[in-house]
Amino acid sequence: MNVKYLCSAGLLSLAPLAHADGGDRAMMERVYVSLGGYSVFRADSTMSLVEKNLGVGAALSPTDTLGLDIETTVLKLDAHYRISPTSHIAASWYRFDTDSSKTLRTSVDWVDPDGNQITIDAGSEVSSSMLYDIVKVGYYWSFHHTDKVELSFGGGLHISKFEVDLDVKTDSTGNPTTQESRRVAHTVPLPTLGIALNYRINPSLYWFLKAEGFYMKYDDWDGSYSETQLGIEYAIMDNVGIGAALASDSLSASETTSAYKFEYDNKLNGINLFVSWFM
Repeated sequence: MNVKYLCSAGLLSLAPLAHADGGDRAMMERVYVSLGGYSVFRADSTMSLVEKNLGVGAALSPTDTLGLDIETTVLKLDAHYRISPTSHIAASWYRFDTDSSKTLRTSVDWVDPDGNQITIDAGSEVSSSMLYDIVKVGYYWSFHHTDKVELSFGGGLHISKFEVDLDVKTDSTGNPTTQESRRVAHTVPLPTLGIALNYRINPSLYWFLKAEGFYMKYDDWDGSYSETQLGIEYAIMDNVGIGAALASDSLSASETTSAYKFEYDNKLNGINLFVSWFM
């Protein structure tokens, strides 16, 4: 599983093609789909899993400590459907899926399947994997829409699926070990609020800006999310466009159960190159 992080810049679900036929309003395509590759050039991720009564515990880096590759390129899919001249439904999906096997340089604090604190000693060989799935759906309303500018506001749901697994293969002396570690797997839904700007430069070229985020605490979970995208798109044919966008997103989540406390922070910066189809 290559971690290819995602790609988002994908096209904004909001991002409509400038020269679509819309009378006196810009960016009026009814259906829009884009497929892109999001190349992450900077990733800052940490996670920790400790017994609840021991507090926060030492955070580890998936990249530096476990060898999981995050600064890579992943596939991203975006789409939207315009219900009316002033409203549309948007959706997007991307995934991180990576694994690695590495000899630890430093000890790692984790918990076993029963929630008891364990220490995986430096020198141990560990196989690890991480799945980070993102699905977003939302509704946007255009409160200002002219022949050049579209300003939209909306909200929706951001769903993150986490799966983190550590498998201890050998101990620090190189001998096989029976030491077991807990696999963490959870789905975290977060509501989001967002605002978007599309500006048509000419009939075939426009730039876009989108920002969204939210914070919520419920049950055992505490989470926040934010994302910004700034890009440009050019219509090379009547129904086909190409574009590029800079993207920055941040996700912070923690779960506290009767057995353990899990914390995950992920900040990504990258560029997305995409192809779009619209009608």
